[in-house]
Amino acid sequence: MSDHGCLGAADIRKYKPDRLTPPRTVDALHMATVLQNQAGTSAPNRVIVEDVTWEQYVTISDALTPQRGLRLTFDGQRLEFMTLSYLHERLKRLMGRLIETLTLDLEIEMQSGGSTTFRREDVERGLEPDECYWIAHAAEMVGVTKWDPGLHPPPDLVVEVDVASSSLNRQEIYARLQVPELWRFSGSVLRGLKLTDGGEYEPIEKSLAFPFLTVADLQEFLVVDEPATETQIVRRFRDWVREQKFST
Repeated sequence: MSDHGCLGAADIRKYKPDRLTPPRTVDALHMATVLQNQAGTSAPNRVIVEDVTWEQYVTISDALTPQRGLRLTFDGQRLEFMTLSYLHERLKRLMGRLIETLTLDLEIEMQSGGSTTFRREDVERGLEPDECYWIAHAAEMVGVTKWDPGLHPPPDLVVEVDVASSSLNRQEIYARLQVPELWRFSGSVLRGLKLTDGGEYEPIEKSLAFPFLTVADLQEFLVVDEPATETQIVRRFRDWVREQKFST
């Protein structure tokens, strides 16, 4: 394990493919090793492997779990490995803390899933969100230790920080996974999106998970270069929530 708490090159090399493991799987794991050495740098790096099967994706994903320091995205044919920058991680945690503060202060039941790996074989898609939450379905996730697409609902809300966008269409993957609401933050603009009956996302002004909250309201607390600590921003958000006297 590396000093940063992520799998390092030596850890990945512990995965020993047998003689039946396809060469492409071995090559992909080697690429992941190279990228892993770059995790935590200021700029994200990515590699895309073409013509990957579902079985190869699952093998690779399992071999690199947990705490790999890489984000994997699989669209049915291509597998992307991507390291995450400090800015990306800082913004995703800020958004996460705002959501957690909102639910705690307003006594809204919630179960969080962080960057859980979501894979569905029936649609041959898989990825890890930046943050995810069950709100309407929180009770169904109580006591769950492993998400199973055949037993458990998708998250009610997913947070995506797009300061370095994936080369693959992650929004399409979320649609195939039936995630009803996305919040996408570019580093300057926050967009709320809801899944339509037609399987496409469309913009929304108010959150589905938190109907009293507008996207513009949250945007006010997501200023990348604001001269304030994360704690100060969260405290200011908490005070604002209390001033609104929201009815839930």
